[in-house]
Amino acid sequence: MKNDVKTPPVAQYDVCVTKIESLNKHTFEIELLAPEGTILHYKSGQYLKLELDVNNDGKPLWLSYTISSRLDADKPNKVSLIIQVASDFSGKVVDCLFAANTNNQSVKIMLAMGKAFLQTNLEQPHLFVAAGSGISKIKCITEEILHRNPDANINIYWSNRHNDDFFLLEQFHSWATAHKNLNFTTILESVQSGWTGRTGFLYEVIQQDHTDLKETQAYLCGSPKMVYGTIDQLNAIGLQERNCYSDVFEFSPRAEKLEA
Repeated sequence: MKNDVKTPPVAQYDVCVTKIESLNKHTFEIELLAPEGTILHYKSGQYLKLELDVNNDGKPLWLSYTISSRLDADKPNKVSLIIQVASDFSGKVVDCLFAANTNNQSVKIMLAMGKAFLQTNLEQPHLFVAAGSGISKIKCITEEILHRNPDANINIYWSNRHNDDFFLLEQFHSWATAHKNLNFTTILESVQSGWTGRTGFLYEVIQQDHTDLKETQAYLCGSPKMVYGTIDQLNAIGLQERNCYSDVFEFSPRAEKLEA
């Protein structure tokens, strides 16, 4: 993974929670708006930190969330997040945001962070691999690539445990329809009733579709096990780790191999 592209300086902003939209039974898209005239500097694929008093104990926490929307030149003070309620804690986070929206209270954000932002040559083929809510980052990067190069070669693979875990499918399918070089594939980890799509591990499905990833640039979003396991498996068909980008590289570097 290369990081020779300059990143914007990290800064804090007070923002309003202007919109909360339900994407499925446990996933919400949150729209945050800084004061008019503010420009929220970030690159597609970075994340921000959101300050919330989640436990209602007067001790606010800084929580990290991927930015799910590309920087909009017409509204550079707007930023969006996708938050999945997968625990009591994440449920409290969404409750806090609903309360801020209802009471018109501002919240504090800090951005932008993360080294796995879009920084690759768009003339090369791109492979996007996401598990669960990791699709948030892929959505943002895809928006940016299509804005810059609508004919870019993009293959998106998104895996979930259950059929109803998917969201924004209409958006991704419309991109695949409008852009001849964009392919979008949904995958379930195992066969389930009513599912007619692909099943299996992410790397298995990718290997069924591709034979040579030598020149491919890859962005991977998911657990360390998924990210490193996928890279290792796809190495057999040419994927090079130096051509891969993931926040996992920063948060969970590969463990050093012990000498025998």
